[in-house]
Parts: sequence; structure tokens; C-alpha cells
Amino acid sequence: MSRSVNVIFCIFFLLMLQACQSNRQANNYNKAQIDDNGMLFLKSGEESTLASVKASGLAIANSKNQRVIQFAKLMIDDHTMLADDFKKLKTDNLITDSVTINPIHQQMINDLDVKKAAAFDRAYIQMVINDHVDQIALYKTVGKDKKNASLADFANKTLPGLQAHLDTAKLISTTLK
Repeated sequence: MSRSVNVIFCIFFLLMLQACQSNRQANNYNKAQIDDNGMLFLKSGEESTLASVKASGLAIANSKNQRVIQFAKLMIDDHTMLADDFKKLKTDNLITDSVTINPIHQQMINDLDVKKAAAFDRAYIQMVINDHVDQIALYKTVGKDKKNASLADFANKTLPGLQAHLDTAKLISTTLK
């Protein structure tokens, strides 16, 4: 009889141990799949993308310069696709938080909104240049990150497009009066 009790106790113990292990695996599954640097990249990149789209919308409404307007349309198209890519990356890495435009970018957008004509064009293009210089530096850093391979691949694939935006903005800047 005591042998039967020991066997039942051992089976019960093993079942409890298995249940605890399954619970630990389930809890780990719901955690973000990237580290703090990856989280910073996703938040910063997505926020910058949202700000670019909003500022470019203002450029279409406020600018009279066709080069600036065409560039703004390109920025909206490219950065809207980039925002979708960020959403997919967040979903793939189990990140559920939402991102909004930070107060610094919002103030820049508010400042843009009151400018008109050539003053608007210069301020908008300078905002694009400054933001793309910062983002390119961030993407280059993340592109070398071996811990977050999916983010590194994404950053490296996205860099040429960001560099093209920067180069175009710099070229437009030289033509503005």
C-alpha cells in the first residue's frame, strides 16, 4: 500500500512540475522578443515616421514650390509604408504599445503650420534634413546589432531609402531662397 502511495505521489509531483514548466513557457511567450535598444529603435523610428507624414501633409497644403510638394508626396508615400512596416515589426515582436508624435516633433509641426511660402519651404526641408540625419545614425547603429537580428535586417534594408530622402532634401535646400 505504501508503495502505491509513493508512486501516486511521484506521478502527482511530476504532473505539478510539468504544469509549472508549461506556465513559465506561456508567460515568456507573451514578452517582447527584443531588448531595450530594440524597443527604443521601434519607438523612435515609428514616432519619426508619423511626424514626417504629418509635416509632409502640411507641405502639400502650405507650399507653393512644386519640388517641395512633390517631395512631400514622396515622403508621405514612403513613410506611410514605413509606418506599416513598423507596425508589422511590433506585432512580430509581441509589442502592443502605441506611439504618438513626441512634444518636440509636435512643436516643430506647430511652428511649420504658421509659416507660409518660402519660409515654410526652408523650415520644412530643414526639419526633414535634421530628422533624417538623426534617423540614419540610429538605423546604422541598429543595423550592426547582432542581438536583434530582425531589426538589424530591417534597418539595413531601410537605410538606402532614408539616405535618398536626405540627399533629395539637401538638393532641394540648395535651390530654396
